[in-house]
Amino acid sequence: MALLVLAVLVVIFLSVYVLRLLTQVTELKRVVRDSQSRYKILTDNVAAAVMLHKTSGSILWCSPYTEVLTGYSLSEISAAHESFLTAHVHEDDLESVQHALAIVAAGEPFQCRYRFYHKSGLCLWLETRTVPVIENDSPSDVALSITLDVTASVHGQLKVEERNRDLNEFTYMVSHDLKAPIVTLRGMLEIVKEQFAHKEISEIAQPTEHMEKAIKRLENLVDGVLELARVSTTDRELSPVDLDVVITEVLDDYSWQIENAAATITVDGVLPWVFGNKTQLYQIFGNLVGNALKYREQSRRTHIVIRAGASTSRRRAIIEVQDNGRGIAPEFRDAIFKPFARAGETAIEGSGVGLAAVKRVLEKIGGSISVNSEVGKGSVFMVDLRRAIDSER
Repeated sequence: MALLVLAVLVVIFLSVYVLRLLTQVTELKRVVRDSQSRYKILTDNVAAAVMLHKTSGSILWCSPYTEVLTGYSLSEISAAHESFLTAHVHEDDLESVQHALAIVAAGEPFQCRYRFYHKSGLCLWLETRTVPVIENDSPSDVALSITLDVTASVHGQLKVEERNRDLNEFTYMVSHDLKAPIVTLRGMLEIVKEQFAHKEISEIAQPTEHMEKAIKRLENLVDGVLELARVSTTDRELSPVDLDVVITEVLDDYSWQIENAAATITVDGVLPWVFGNKTQLYQIFGNLVGNALKYREQSRRTHIVIRAGASTSRRRAIIEVQDNGRGIAPEFRDAIFKPFARAGETAIEGSGVGLAAVKRVLEKIGGSISVNSEVGKGSVFMVDLRRAIDSER
């Protein structure tokens, strides 16, 4: 009797255990089906070619979008006897793609951009991210790639580069052609002045003075065009820069102008570190200090203050350059940041490109500039820069 009871208990236990296993298997099957369904939805609808392939380049499996991207049907791709990935790559990019596959074969992911011949004959720009498939903690000869069509992006970038190059060449050509007659005019004017230097002829004194001023303005204009072209096409690597060092160098170099203007310049507090290029930051603050000295109010002693202003973000730094100069009328406050525009000042020498160049340099390093001003009292220029938080003192 006891044995019978024990046998019944064992059967019940096994039945419960088997039922539990069946429930778990059913749940696992459901999870797998759901995963497969989600994966299929993803690979069928994403605008990218997803491929499993040998590191030699032959395709093992690919998503349906591969047909759209390459122009070849899935059956044509799978039936290819040679390496499909490299067979249709542009000749000039073949070495780069083979190098990428070799890196992946060594167990490292890689990303490259290359030209690919579509079945229609079109040459597309593709970008592929490839990662090795790891088996038993070591790379196998299989890799997973995701490929995007970046043709429009590359063509757009190439067009911009071509336009910039053409504009730069045109600017320098025109500037060179303008400089030649300026030199001739100045030389001829000097000859005229020398010939009549021993004579007091008031009739030519005023015209020659006007001619000299006009030549000077034309020289400033040409130099301004060249400066704007240089700023617009020059890119520099960004790194953390100590603004205290930059401002110290600016004030040292402007010491003669500061002394000549009987001005005082105060650096209020410690300035932050910012992301930028030291040469370009020098250009920015050198221009602002130079303008404050140039457009000073003659009726009072010039005083300039440089300080860190309040910022709404810990990732930004606001540097204020305040002066007690002439100030800028409201109608000129936007115009002064445009090329060859000046704040109604014609008596003071200048080309009108300084602040425009400052604005363009700041745009290149992720910054901006604005101004608050009151006529007769002075101006505050606010330079917004990316703060280099990890480099703070």
